[in-house]
Amino acid sequence: MTISYNLDVASSSSWSFLKIIFRWRGSIWKSVLTELCIWTFCYYVVFCIYRFLLCDADQRSFALFAFHLDEKLHYIPLTFLLGFFVTIVVDRWKNMFANIGFIDNAAFFVSAYVRGSDEETKTIRRNIVRYLCLTQVLILRDISIQVRKSSKADKNLGFIQPHEKELMDSVNNGFTKYWMPVNWVFAICFDLRMKGKITADVLLNGLLMEVRTYREKLQLLCNYDWVPVPLAYPQVVFLAVRVYFLLCLVSRQFIITENVDNYSLVDYYFPFMTMFQLIFYMGWLKVAEALLNPLGEDDDDFECNSIIDRNIAIGLSIVDRCYSEIPDQVRDKFEDGTRPLYSEESATMPVHALVGSATQAGPEVKAHVKMVPHKEDTTSLDHHSLTSRQNSVQEGSQLHKRNVANRIRESLTNRVFRLNRSMSLVTESSGIGSKISPIPSDTHLAKMMSTPTKEDPENGILASQNHAGLRRGSSADGAIVMAPVARRINSLTDSIQELPQRQQNGETPSRTLPPPLLHLDTVSEEGDVNNSPTTVSTNTSFRDKKK
Repeated sequence: MTISYNLDVASSSSWSFLKIIFRWRGSIWKSVLTELCIWTFCYYVVFCIYRFLLCDADQRSFALFAFHLDEKLHYIPLTFLLGFFVTIVVDRWKNMFANIGFIDNAAFFVSAYVRGSDEETKTIRRNIVRYLCLTQVLILRDISIQVRKSSKADKNLGFIQPHEKELMDSVNNGFTKYWMPVNWVFAICFDLRMKGKITADVLLNGLLMEVRTYREKLQLLCNYDWVPVPLAYPQVVFLAVRVYFLLCLVSRQFIITENVDNYSLVDYYFPFMTMFQLIFYMGWLKVAEALLNPLGEDDDDFECNSIIDRNIAIGLSIVDRCYSEIPDQVRDKFEDGTRPLYSEESATMPVHALVGSATQAGPEVKAHVKMVPHKEDTTSLDHHSLTSRQNSVQEGSQLHKRNVANRIRESLTNRVFRLNRSMSLVTESSGIGSKISPIPSDTHLAKMMSTPTKEDPENGILASQNHAGLRRGSSADGAIVMAPVARRINSLTDSIQELPQRQQNGETPSRTLPPPLLHLDTVSEEGDVNNSPTTVSTNTSFRDKKK
């Protein structure tokens, strides 16, 4: 029942629209003719009442009422309602046809994967296709009026055998039995795999997946039929369009009463513009009504019976008549570069090759082309991007300096640890007698350097008896030896950490590092440290003192 007009619009011309504008079946004229005639009749009824049956006062009241309706008619958002509704309906219509179910792919898989030319295998291949078509018939019989009237599922029409009908009737669970033929197909395919008619598990899986896809498409048709567009939406749209033109029966009358705002200077007897509006809006609505359920008997509904007949005929031909039937393989006529020929009429038509558009604007051909590196145009960078880059560089530089400071700090700490250990050996061999405490932490160093003591109130040397930084024994020599080390570490750490801040303030940091941590020349018996610039090898001094 689908109306085809593609041939009429195959070529676009100034008069091509005339080929389809005057067609009747499936046309807008056939859709809106009844509504247009009823509306026109009602319009002239109101026309006669207003002009011939009402007195002057009533005519004036009618004119004011018509003016009020005409002013408020735009309150009905007709274009929005129709546009949105038609979009939903057309989308459903398109998806339903895409899932109507064509047997071709499933038949190809059956023919390719179920191998065997014996009579039993041929019968099995035919039955698989027939069961798939039977599933489609059972579904369309319940959702399509066309198929329902044709009684395709009758056992006398060949889609189902009597013993198969009895088997289906024996299963009574209160629900539809669309699934039973598909279940038979799955069981048959598994049995074929066990018998070796399907040679590999992957082939069995591919065949079953194709059958599943076919069933899912038919299931989607059922879903669209079971759950339509919510009833309130089509009610609103259908009612809005008809109420709109019902109000137009009064608001679009030509007013002959004088001294009113909507008085017509020219008395028209035929509402041309309103009738055109009715044709377009009502035609738009009729499109939605026809596509809302494309499985009915309208002019543009799907040809369900024809699709079923096509599927059974083509499916059986693929798996039986055309099974393993291939032509003799000979060389083609185009191996030497021969191009296909055209008819004499089409040979003169221009041919536009499918090539990229940029190929038509090729560069100028030169004998010698000089190749140079690309030069970045930094002038195109705006101030914001330059500032961002500078900030990124500064942040990266500061992070690098902090990492360097941490590495220097770690190195100095290791050196002090080795010195501390060496001084322990010195004190043991020289009779100083007390152990030197481990290296204090940063917090302890800062506290010890800032806390004055009785022995050295100026620099805060570690001399307190109960101080937590160093464990003092019977002698203060070890603490006196470690005090300069602590001061040097603190001074060097502060200098390194202040480098990024000084650079940010524009100061030029000094490249001179603080003095060496400890120049160990000699350690007197009184514990004095000589910080002369001349240093003595620590290992040699230790060996000599031990001797």
